Amino acid sequence: MNKIYDKLLLAIAVIVLAGGVFLYIQMSSVAPSLNSPVDVQTADKPYLPETVSSQTPSDVNWPEAPEQSTGWRYDVFTPPKIFIDENGQFSEEGWEPPVPPPPFGIYLARIERKPYRIQIEGSIQEDLTDVSKVRLIMKDEEAQKTVFVRPGEENSDAEFKLLSYDIERLRDENNMPSSVARATILDQRSGEEVVLIAGERRYDSGFTVVLRSDEDASFNIELTDAPSEFEGPMGSYTLLEISLEESSIKVIKHAVDAEEGETQTLKARAGDPALTLPITNPETNALEGPENTFDSMF
Repeated sequence: MNKIYDKLLLAIAVIVLAGGVFLYIQMSSVAPSLNSPVDVQTADKPYLPETVSSQTPSDVNWPEAPEQSTGWRYDVFTPPKIFIDENGQFSEEGWEPPVPPPPFGIYLARIERKPYRIQIEGSIQEDLTDVSKVRLIMKDEEAQKTVFVRPGEENSDAEFKLLSYDIERLRDENNMPSSVARATILDQRSGEEVVLIAGERRYDSGFTVVLRSDEDASFNIELTDAPSEFEGPMGSYTLLEISLEESSIKVIKHAVDAEEGETQTLKARAGDPALTLPITNPETNALEGPENTFDSMF
């Protein structure tokens, strides 16, 4: 019985397989071959070129650029250049920095005052209670020699006589002691009595203003009076005033052609190869500056 069923199932399977093969062959004959070439041009409908009409450009009107918050007009394509003004803001117009004024042409190198030919350098006190027993150390500026002299003595080489010497004892507001030593000499060359104060360098009357120039290293002029006119590397000048208290001068540079006149107050330049000599107070004739203190031996 089982063998009959097996044969029946086998027969049915063969029939189904044969039917599937028949259908596959039928469908394959209908579908075009994938490997067959495609006919891009048939005899009845050939491809023909067609004429394309050319387009004419049309006029375009760009809208006017609107005004911005900065006050000038700006758009994608305008202005063709963007500038920055003197304040660092964008600008539609170019800006040129101002042309610097021409140099003044001169500077103050120093103001010189000629020291008096006799100066006090120190003293040797033999008796602290008796100032008459003192030996002063004097400096002959002309001969660059040290001279020792006592009150009443004279030095013929230096042409002076020490008339007197005294020390004034003082106390400041904090009751700190101090002293002022004075020597009175007779200048045998001029016949005048001159008072020399310890710690104060004495100067002759008069001065010398030394002017130089950055534009011309060879320029060097010395003036002793004000007003004084002179020629500089950048034009004509006039020395108007000299201030010994401020160690400065006032100079006018005269106008030349289109260049206007200019007045400047010049101070001695720091770091100049020729340093400014010490300036004294014209009222007391005292040397100003802590570097010139008198190392007394009292």
